[in-house]
Amino acid sequence: MTNFDQLISDQFCAFDADYLTQKAAFEAQFEPLQERLIAIQKTGNSMAASDQKMVECKWLLLYTADWNTLTDKLSDFEKSLADRDQDWASQQVESDGSWGPCYDQWFLKVDAMIDAVNTLADAGDAPKYPFLFLEPIATPQKMVAWLESQKTSQIYADGLDRRDALGAVTATLSQMCFKSEIRDYFKAHVKGFDLTDDYIATYKNWLDAWQEDQTGYWGGWFATKSDGVLKSPDLSLTFHNISYQHGKVDLWTEIFATTLAIRDDAYPFGWKHNGDFNNHNNYDVTKIFDLGWSKVDVTSQKAASADIAKIVNWCLTKSMTPDGGFIDDPTFYNSVGAAYYYGVSFLDQAQYFGTDKPFWADAPFADGPALCCKIQKKIKSEGLDDDEAKAAMEKLVDACGNCT
Repeated sequence: MTNFDQLISDQFCAFDADYLTQKAAFEAQFEPLQERLIAIQKTGNSMAASDQKMVECKWLLLYTADWNTLTDKLSDFEKSLADRDQDWASQQVESDGSWGPCYDQWFLKVDAMIDAVNTLADAGDAPKYPFLFLEPIATPQKMVAWLESQKTSQIYADGLDRRDALGAVTATLSQMCFKSEIRDYFKAHVKGFDLTDDYIATYKNWLDAWQEDQTGYWGGWFATKSDGVLKSPDLSLTFHNISYQHGKVDLWTEIFATTLAIRDDAYPFGWKHNGDFNNHNNYDVTKIFDLGWSKVDVTSQKAASADIAKIVNWCLTKSMTPDGGFIDDPTFYNSVGAAYYYGVSFLDQAQYFGTDKPFWADAPFADGPALCCKIQKKIKSEGLDDDEAKAAMEKLVDACGNCT
């Protein structure tokens, strides 16, 4: 199997011979700024503007070799940390109906929009302004053209890995088209964008054609000078395509085999980050297995059960503190709340908190309900109140009641 991490690095080096040195230097500038932001967020301030600037800096660092733009963005990010009044940056923009006013990249605004729409849908509130910013994908033809323009990266030629943009927009489209409450919300409340049945069918057809026959996975494609176009098995993109379609996809035997085979590889082409497991990826893997459990044979189920047991043990012993906290990893998560959200989501998906037998294990976990309450208490004591921490608390309350 192709080592896509190495392939991507080699392609960036082909574009910029000084790529690795430049990237390391910019990482050294970025990381202290991110740590300062996280320290402020721990006080309960979401710092919405600074958070958006941080996300875009991280994207520039990981997916481009655009050092001039990154230089300017890092300076802007640093200056923003002095301003603690940033609630305005979480509001919808009147001029085009977007969210994420501090983002320059359009796909990041799309990503911010779908988060906001989920919140609005839960509250039963309509957006204030029409979604004019979705013009690049406003019709089935425009949508397919945009997706095709992002599916294949040619990093050696332009210094741009399109994988993150492709993943953000397909995850958004999958929620719009397949998540019933979001689909209904768009049809009932969103102006400036027409989510028709034809639009949904066109997207579904494109998505099915994108799935790779041998692996069952979805992922970015990479054009090379010598080996043609290579198709990556991307855990995150595959998870979104399976999850939002509620498991109604083909090639489950191949999906299980690929998921098991990439366990020790690096995200997004495997489960691990910096050489170890990660609760975000643990959640994705476990939900993939859950959705396809009835579609595969006993041998595949046993192999998956063994690996779920490994990552549950890792979560409990390596990612958590004794008092029910989750250890943040700023090299992966964008906020402390995110570390809690994905830790809780993984244990909830593994059915650890419940009193019924999990889909992958022989018996329920005796300490599950008590741990659920301990995590609730820790979130309260830390004063975490960003959207992801709140979502984590909602999952905990659903699992074991309000313990606090």
